[in-house]
Amino acid sequence: MRTFAPSRLRTAAPLAIAGLLALSGCATFTNNGTAATVNGRDISRDTLETFIDEFAANDQLPLTDGVVAGDDARNLLAGIIKADAYRSFLAEAGSPLTKAQRDAVREQLGDQNLGNLSKDLEALVVDINAATKAITDLKAPGDAKIEKLYNENPSRTGAMCASHIVVKKKETAQKVVSMLSNGAKFADLAKKYSIEPAAKESGGALQGQTADGKSSPCMSILDYQQNFDPAFTRGALAARAGVPYGPVKTSFGWHVILLAPWDDVKDAALAIVAADPGPNLATGWLANADISVDPTYGRWDPATGTIAAS
Repeated sequence: MRTFAPSRLRTAAPLAIAGLLALSGCATFTNNGTAATVNGRDISRDTLETFIDEFAANDQLPLTDGVVAGDDARNLLAGIIKADAYRSFLAEAGSPLTKAQRDAVREQLGDQNLGNLSKDLEALVVDINAATKAITDLKAPGDAKIEKLYNENPSRTGAMCASHIVVKKKETAQKVVSMLSNGAKFADLAKKYSIEPAAKESGGALQGQTADGKSSPCMSILDYQQNFDPAFTRGALAARAGVPYGPVKTSFGWHVILLAPWDDVKDAALAIVAADPGPNLATGWLANADISVDPTYGRWDPATGTIAAS
């Protein structure tokens, strides 16, 4: 299913101009004027192409015969998308970016020739760095707010507490979903049907680890994005607490996914959020944002937080 190595991942990008390129919906439109939309806000193709030209002129983006590589264009567009999304996330969290935060970034980046950039590109570089710092410093909201987010969609907290049953055939997975709908217990079916050897002991529950190395029924979305098959992560992001979801096809087989109800895992979920509140909540917010990318560039993949080639 995965190779899992617990890590404290971050949304952070290096405090550098070139760091923007390292940042990494389904597309439903083709509009020559729009490269992407984020919660209804357009990112224009002209903006993207202007930034590509400017990075290239500053020797920070290679061109081949005057053409940018597809991966470089996707990475840059993903950076623009994240800058927009993180500004919105901070505003919704009651901590919008301030002039003081932006000025602090400008001071830090002063030796990197920001003055050579256009006003728009300078603003983008400053905002992505200022937002990263603000997200890293963000404090966790109250437990009631986290519970509300979890009950709306567990992934909105940045944590998911999942069990799964994996079988070889779609028909078997559909049969499992039907039996669950008729009252069968998930753990019992996992022990009987799942082809994952550990399921006979775990009942299909996926185990993460806390920051101090203890076992936990929950993991951050950051861990899912780094260590799980993206198709499985997409299924878990789409699931709701207490409602079996599937079948979901991955390279390992057909999965039925169940996210635990809040009351069963609240202490573990709160601990995940508390360990890294800003990055976890921002990742959950981004995973649930309404993001579309013009198929010319690829498709937005919430399971990885990147633009994948079409």
